[in-house]
Amino acid sequence: MRPLAFAPGALFAALLLAGCGYTPPAQTNRATPTYTADLGACEDSASSAVNQRNAKTGLAWFTSPVRRWWQLGDSVTTCMAEKGYGRLRTCTDEELRAGNRRAVMVTAAGVQCADPPDARRRAG
Repeated sequence: MRPLAFAPGALFAALLLAGCGYTPPAQTNRATPTYTADLGACEDSASSAVNQRNAKTGLAWFTSPVRRWWQLGDSVTTCMAEKGYGRLRTCTDEELRAGNRRAVMVTAAGVQCADPPDARRRAG
Protein backbone atom coordinates (compact mmCIF):
# COMPACT_ATOMS: atom_id res chain seq x y z
CA MET A 1 0.00 0.00 0.00
CA ARG A 2 1.37 3.38 -0.95
CA PRO A 3 1.48 5.83 1.98
CA LEU A 4 0.55 8.78 -0.24
CA ALA A 5 -2.72 7.14 -1.31
CA PHE A 6 -3.90 7.23 2.31
CA ALA A 7 -2.87 10.86 2.95
CA PRO A 8 -5.75 12.66 1.14
CA GLY A 9 -8.36 10.60 3.02
CA ALA A 10 -6.70 11.24 6.37
CA LEU A 11 -6.44 14.95 5.63
CA PHE A 12 -10.12 15.13 4.67
CA ALA A 13 -11.16 13.33 7.87
CA ALA A 14 -9.02 15.65 10.00
CA LEU A 15 -10.57 18.71 8.35
CA LEU A 16 -14.07 17.39 8.98
CA LEU A 17 -13.37 16.78 12.65
CA ALA A 18 -11.69 20.16 13.10
CA GLY A 19 -14.83 22.02 12.05
CA CYS A 20 -17.33 20.39 14.39
CA GLY A 21 -16.40 21.65 17.86
CA TYR A 22 -17.54 24.67 19.85
CA THR A 23 -14.80 27.23 20.39
CA PRO A 24 -15.75 29.93 22.89
CA PRO A 25 -14.07 33.35 23.05
CA ALA A 26 -10.86 33.45 25.07
CA GLN A 27 -12.53 35.26 27.99
CA THR A 28 -14.96 32.38 28.65
CA ASN A 29 -14.42 30.46 31.88
CA ARG A 30 -14.17 26.82 30.75
CA ALA A 31 -13.12 25.43 34.13
CA THR A 32 -16.53 25.53 35.81
CA PRO A 33 -18.78 22.48 36.11
CA THR A 34 -21.70 24.52 34.74
CA TYR A 35 -19.78 25.12 31.49
CA THR A 36 -19.22 21.38 31.04
CA ALA A 37 -22.88 20.61 31.84
CA ASP A 38 -24.17 23.35 29.53
CA LEU A 39 -21.89 22.20 26.70
CA GLY A 40 -23.09 18.61 27.09
CA ALA A 41 -26.73 19.72 27.11
CA CYS A 42 -26.21 21.85 24.00
CA GLU A 43 -24.46 18.99 22.19
CA ASP A 44 -27.30 16.59 23.04
CA SER A 45 -30.06 18.99 21.97
CA ALA A 46 -28.18 19.93 18.80
CA SER A 47 -27.69 16.30 17.84
CA SER A 48 -31.37 15.54 18.35
CA ALA A 49 -32.49 18.63 16.39
CA VAL A 50 -30.12 17.95 13.48
CA ASN A 51 -31.17 14.29 13.30
CA GLN A 52 -34.86 15.26 13.23
CA ARG A 53 -34.28 17.95 10.59
CA ASN A 54 -32.28 15.60 8.36
CA ALA A 55 -34.86 12.80 8.66
CA LYS A 56 -37.63 14.93 7.13
CA THR A 57 -36.69 14.47 3.46
CA GLY A 58 -34.79 11.87 1.51
CA LEU A 59 -32.30 14.37 0.09
CA ALA A 60 -31.50 15.82 3.54
CA TRP A 61 -31.08 12.31 4.95
CA PHE A 62 -28.87 11.24 2.04
CA THR A 63 -26.54 14.26 2.39
CA SER A 64 -26.51 14.27 6.19
CA PRO A 65 -23.19 12.37 6.59
CA VAL A 66 -21.45 15.37 5.03
CA ARG A 67 -23.60 18.29 6.18
CA ARG A 68 -24.28 17.01 9.72
CA TRP A 69 -20.94 18.15 11.18
CA TRP A 70 -21.42 21.78 10.15
CA GLN A 71 -25.05 21.71 11.25
CA LEU A 72 -24.02 20.36 14.67
CA GLY A 73 -21.33 23.00 15.07
CA ASP A 74 -23.73 25.81 14.18
CA SER A 75 -26.41 24.49 16.54
CA VAL A 76 -24.04 24.07 19.49
CA THR A 77 -22.56 27.54 18.93
CA THR A 78 -26.02 29.11 18.84
CA CYS A 79 -27.09 27.26 21.98
CA MET A 80 -23.98 28.25 23.94
CA ALA A 81 -24.30 31.88 22.82
CA GLU A 82 -27.91 31.88 24.03
CA LYS A 83 -26.70 30.62 27.43
CA GLY A 84 -24.32 33.59 27.67
CA TYR A 85 -20.98 31.97 26.79
CA GLY A 86 -20.35 34.12 23.73
CA ARG A 87 -19.29 32.91 20.31
CA LEU A 88 -16.87 33.33 17.48
CA ARG A 89 -18.48 34.27 14.17
CA THR A 90 -17.63 35.53 10.73
CA CYS A 91 -16.85 39.26 10.78
CA THR A 92 -18.94 41.67 8.76
CA ASP A 93 -17.29 43.97 6.24
CA GLU A 94 -18.10 46.98 8.42
CA GLU A 95 -16.34 45.45 11.44
CA LEU A 96 -13.21 44.76 9.42
CA ARG A 97 -13.18 48.23 7.84
CA ALA A 98 -13.71 49.89 11.23
CA GLY A 99 -10.59 48.16 12.53
CA ASN A 100 -12.13 46.92 15.78
CA ARG A 101 -9.10 44.88 16.83
CA ARG A 102 -10.42 44.07 20.29
CA ALA A 103 -13.09 41.68 18.94
CA VAL A 104 -11.21 40.32 15.91
CA MET A 105 -9.37 37.02 16.33
CA VAL A 106 -7.31 34.87 13.97
CA THR A 107 -8.26 31.21 14.37
CA ALA A 108 -7.79 27.99 12.43
CA ALA A 109 -11.04 28.86 10.63
CA GLY A 110 -9.70 32.27 9.54
CA VAL A 111 -10.36 35.78 10.81
CA GLN A 112 -13.33 35.80 13.15
CA CYS A 113 -15.07 38.27 15.42
CA ALA A 114 -15.91 37.48 19.03
CA ASP A 115 -19.16 38.14 20.79
CA PRO A 116 -17.83 38.21 24.37
CA PRO A 117 -19.44 36.14 27.13
CA ASP A 118 -21.69 37.61 29.81
CA ALA A 119 -19.94 38.93 32.92
CA ARG A 120 -21.01 35.88 34.96
CA ARG A 121 -19.44 33.53 32.39
CA ARG A 122 -16.03 35.23 32.16
CA ALA A 123 -12.79 33.81 33.49
CA GLY A 124 -11.09 35.61 36.33
